Amino acid sequence: MALPEYFPKALRAEYANPAIRLFGSRFIKDQTILEYLSELLSVMFSEKWITEEEIIETPFPSFHDLKKWSSDARSLRYKPEIKLNLKLLAFLSSSPVSKRHDIHIEHHAKLVDHLEAGIKSNNIEAEEVREAIEVFLQGFHGAGHTRTWCAQTFYPISASLLTQETIFNESKAKRKDLQTWDDSIQNFREFYSNKRDFLARGGELLYLQLCNALSMPQEDIVSFLEDLGVDFDEEEMDLGQLHSSLQNGLIKLKGLYTAPLDNLVSYIEKLDAKTYELVNKSNPLVCEWCPRDSWPEGYLFAVELNRLMSAAIDPVDRLELMMVGCALQVLRSICAQSVRYQNTSERAGKGGGLGYAWIMSAPSTSAPRQQRLASQRNLQVVQRLIQRALRNDELEKYVKKINGSDANKVKKSYKDADDKYGHKLLVSLGKRLGIIIPRTGAHARFIMTDKVLRYFVLTLLKPGERQTDDEFRKRLYKHYGIAVEGEQLEDALRWSDLSVSDTVKSAGKPSWLSEMLRAGGFLTELSDSHSIVFNPFDNNQN
Repeated sequence: MALPEYFPKALRAEYANPAIRLFGSRFIKDQTILEYLSELLSVMFSEKWITEEEIIETPFPSFHDLKKWSSDARSLRYKPEIKLNLKLLAFLSSSPVSKRHDIHIEHHAKLVDHLEAGIKSNNIEAEEVREAIEVFLQGFHGAGHTRTWCAQTFYPISASLLTQETIFNESKAKRKDLQTWDDSIQNFREFYSNKRDFLARGGELLYLQLCNALSMPQEDIVSFLEDLGVDFDEEEMDLGQLHSSLQNGLIKLKGLYTAPLDNLVSYIEKLDAKTYELVNKSNPLVCEWCPRDSWPEGYLFAVELNRLMSAAIDPVDRLELMMVGCALQVLRSICAQSVRYQNTSERAGKGGGLGYAWIMSAPSTSAPRQQRLASQRNLQVVQRLIQRALRNDELEKYVKKINGSDANKVKKSYKDADDKYGHKLLVSLGKRLGIIIPRTGAHARFIMTDKVLRYFVLTLLKPGERQTDDEFRKRLYKHYGIAVEGEQLEDALRWSDLSVSDTVKSAGKPSWLSEMLRAGGFLTELSDSHSIVFNPFDNNQN
C-alpha cells in the first residue's frame, strides 16, 4: 500500500518519524486539550492566505476556493497576533519567579504605569483598579501555569485572546547579556521563538481535516454515507450547504458577547505602541498537512461541529464541548488511519463505521469484572493496531530510506513514534479526557463520562431531534466505534478477538448507559422496552 497522499499537495519535507508520515503533521502527546482548540480557533479566526492576492477573513476559504485548493500545491498561511503586552500584564505576576527576567519585570512596571495613568475614578485608586484588571485577566488563563509567562495560553472565550506560541530564549538572552526590553523586541525572532512545543500543530491538523473533507467530490460523501448507514439531512449531506452553515455558525462564535473584553484587550496591547508594532511584523505561520484519506473522519467532525454550533447552549459550555470534540477527533483519526494502514488481515468483527472498536465499560469502580476485563483487552488491541500500522511495510521502507543504514536511528524513530505520536498518545490523551482510567497504574480501560456523553447527545443528534436508544447506540458505533451493549458489543468483542459470551453481554444489565442518559435528562422512557434519546438544545424551543 502506498503512503498517504498530502492535503494540501504542497512539496513537503521528509519525516524521519513514521507517525508524522502516517497521521499528518502533527498530533503529539505534549499538546493539551485546551491548546488543540485554541490552535484550531486561531487558524479559523486569523487572517489567512492560500494565494498572495487574497486575504481570507472568514473561518474557512470560500467553497469555490476549497475545491480549487484541493488540487493546488500551496500551503495555507495564517497570522495570529502575539500580544506580548497583554500576556506580560496578565501572567507575569502569577508565573514562576525563577522564569522572570529582569527586562520583563521592568517592562511590566512600565505597562502598569501607563495603565494606571489612563484610569480616571473619583472614589477608587488607580492602583486598585489596575490590580482588579490583572486579576480579571488571570481568570482567563487556559494552560501553562508552570511555563514562562509568554508561553502561557488564554482560555479562548474570545478571538481577541487567541495568540501565537511565544517562547523566551532565556539561554540566548543570558549568553548575549540582554539588558533592555527594546533590545529584545528589536531582535524579536532572536530572543523569542515559535518552536511548536505547546501549540504543536495539532489544531492546524484538525483544521486541515475539515478543509480536506469539505473539498471532496460530492459523490464520495454520498457513497460514504450509504456505507455508513446513518441518516443525515440534506444540509449535512450537501457539502456546499454544510460549508455555509458551519461558516456562519463559527462566525457567530467569534467574539460573541465579548465586545467589552475585546476593547480592554486592544487597549492593553497598545499601551506600548512600539512593542505592538514591532512584534506583529513577524512572519505568518505555515500550516503543514493532513492525510488526504482522512476525509471521512474530517467529514464526521464537520457535521458534529455544525450541530454543536446550532445548539442553544451557553458560550462557555460550547467551548468546553468543542474541546471534548477536538480530543475525540484526534483519537478517532489515529485509530481510523491505523485501520487503513494495518498489516494484519481482516478481523472477525467489522468494527464501527471507520473500522475500529472501543468497548466502553461503566464509569463506576463497581463495574462488573467481565465488563472491565473486556474493555481492558480491547484497549490493548487498539494500541497494538496503532503500533502495527506504524510498522506497515511501506512505512518501514520509507523510514529506513530516510535514516540510511543506521539501525540505531531507525530504532529511535520508532521509539519516538510510539512514545509521543502513536499508541501512547492515544492512552495519554484518553486519560486527560477522562475516557481511559486509571490515570496511573495497570489495567487501563475505556469508560464513559458525563461530559463526553453530553457531547455525543449534542452531536450525534441534531438540536431538537429524538431517536430510539437503539439508534443512538448505532450512531455511537458508526461515528466513533464505541460499543456498550447489544449487537455493537458483539461485533466489538469479535473485532477484539474476544469470545461473545453471555457473561460479558449481560454484565451491563440494567444498562448503565441508559442510567447516565436518564441522569443527564436526555432519556424518555415510553415503556419498559422502549426509550427515546432527546437533544433538547434547540433554538426553536420555548
